[in-house]
Amino acid sequence: MRFAMFERRRTVVKPISLEIVTRMMTTFGHCRHCNIVFDEAGLNEKIHQKASEEYPPDLIDESKKLSEWIQELRQLYKHRLSIRLIDAKSFIGFYKSLRHRIRKYPGFVVEGKETYIGWDKRKLEDLLDRYIKASILSRTQNFQPTLP
Repeated sequence: MRFAMFERRRTVVKPISLEIVTRMMTTFGHCRHCNIVFDEAGLNEKIHQKASEEYPPDLIDESKKLSEWIQELRQLYKHRLSIRLIDAKSFIGFYKSLRHRIRKYPGFVVEGKETYIGWDKRKLEDLLDRYIKASILSRTQNFQPTLP
């Protein structure tokens, strides 16, 4: 008696793309040689701290909150998510803001198709889960019955 066998096509599961368009703090660095000297002298940390203190408190808080959120997303989704940060002030950030109608920051663009704007974790995670489920469903449809 012969049983129908299932052949699995080898497919690499592509991670879901998440682009985050946000206001970013910009700091200017020194050349490598100067960085080594400043590190040894203990000045590098002071320079970066002074530069970050010059930004408005709301931007500093937003950056910390977004950083913590990205850490949580990386732990939750691990290899299923590819995160790209885009500075809203850059040319690409300006383009993405226009294309996806992002008026407030942060703006989250999933797979270049859907946009979520705001700070509600649940809404963003629901959107990401929907794309991951669709990815899993498309992967399971690659299983085809074959007869030996």
